[in-house]
Amino acid sequence: MGIVQIVNSIFSSNTYILSHTDSCRVWLIDIGDIEPVIARLLPGQQIQGVFLTHTHFDHFYGINRLISLFPDCIVYTSAHGQEGLYSEKLNFSKYHNHPFVFSGNKVKILHEGDRIEIFRGQKLEVLETPGHDPGCLTYFTENYIFTGDSYLFDTKVITSFPKSDKEQAKLSLEKIISYCDKNRTVCPGHGVIKQVKSDYKNLFFLTCHR
Repeated sequence: MGIVQIVNSIFSSNTYILSHTDSCRVWLIDIGDIEPVIARLLPGQQIQGVFLTHTHFDHFYGINRLISLFPDCIVYTSAHGQEGLYSEKLNFSKYHNHPFVFSGNKVKILHEGDRIEIFRGQKLEVLETPGHDPGCLTYFTENYIFTGDSYLFDTKVITSFPKSDKEQAKLSLEKIISYCDKNRTVCPGHGVIKQVKSDYKNLFFLTCHR
């Protein structure tokens, strides 16, 4: 499996394109600017679904354009995340220049431990990681972990939103760290992709508990 990182124009959020040389299926982690995603598709490739890390607008503002181009695309999120899809207040777009809600209905609710086969023999597994937002999800494969805003390199998790929870964020961070090892690359919701070194775990735990 290969991934491509797209840095979006709003708040520099990240979209990740997941593809495989043996498949025409393509999957996304979050969706912001749609044009650079389309530009990277090869002939015959189709976007099957988008896995949302949470439904703050900067992580899914391209979703309606995506669904118009790929009407069979499934949107994966949590139950709390689904609420944000359809509420400009909960997704915070109300407080910015372009309030919007999701115009589609192909939504699949995910829970802790769910595993979705994205390519033959490769599954994406779900972790519930609330704190930044109640609906935050983290996804991981054998080689990658997609943390959204539940873990960002060199930045504390933001817990100042109305539905944020600092204690939950700390527990979620500990959970994410337990899945980070030297063989798994961390792909955050903002910032650069990094290969986790084996000695990072202790540093992260100290940071989390200080």
